[in-house]
Amino acid sequence: MANTTYNIRIDKQVRKQADALYKSMGLSLSSAINLFLTQSVIQGKLPINEVIAKPSYADMLLQDADEIDTAIANGTAKVYNTPDDLFAEWGREQ
Repeated sequence: MANTTYNIRIDKQVRKQADALYKSMGLSLSSAINLFLTQSVIQGKLPINEVIAKPSYADMLLQDADEIDTAIANGTAKVYNTPDDLFAEWGREQ
């Protein structure tokens, strides 16, 4: 098998963490990357079963808006007629 060299840019912190992870498994970072690429070719896709991402800020805002809409529809939302009413409840001045 002929080898080739390929330079890639990797975040320093990610590289450090990945290097420690693979070292604990008895692999070099180069071997781990070769395994990843080989599995990609064999499977014809990214060899990742599931990716769990943190919700985006926009997703969190949409969820909050849905909760507010539900509270308004259920009549459980607290409504303030003026900003002064809200600030008075908070115990602060405008």
